[in-house]
Amino acid sequence: MNKRLIYRTIFIALFVFAMHCVMLNSASAQVKPIPAEPTMKLQGLDGRVYDMTDLRGNVVLVSFGATWCAPCSTELRALEDLLFEYRAKPVKFFWVSVERPEEVTNSALKRYAKERKVSFPVLRDTDKMVFLQFSVRVRLPMIVLLGKDGKVDAPVQFGMRSPADAYKADIRARLNKLLASRSDSDQ
Repeated sequence: MNKRLIYRTIFIALFVFAMHCVMLNSASAQVKPIPAEPTMKLQGLDGRVYDMTDLRGNVVLVSFGATWCAPCSTELRALEDLLFEYRAKPVKFFWVSVERPEEVTNSALKRYAKERKVSFPVLRDTDKMVFLQFSVRVRLPMIVLLGKDGKVDAPVQFGMRSPADAYKADIRARLNKLLASRSDSDQ
């Protein structure tokens, strides 16, 4: 082998190694440790402040979304179906818009929720302070489930799985697992 070929081979190997390191570093930067007991205090469109820590003893499903997000609208229909199924159980549903007021006003958000027949509280996280506890970037929809003990049931779920029946089956299985688990208040 001539020296030129050797140098070229070494350069290519180093370049590939460097790119591999950059990609690993980038991938690990996207992973965010999930807080066991996050701060989840949000303003509702009804004027109330909802603090998820006040809901211990209930399973809590919090869906983060946006009015411009088509999968979020599809997910809202699926969650409405599940809400109906769990209406007699200690499960609380919330939908949280991550949009700023200049992106969507409260009245436009109320209209959006009414058009989609959302019957659970609609909240705002305009600065994404709650959302960013779970993800380093906006990926919607995002569901966070809290057990009866108020702790996050990992993993946080991103996206809307198709078909909707399969998605509902996944959420239903997680809700049932959380309902069956014992919390400190059950003991």
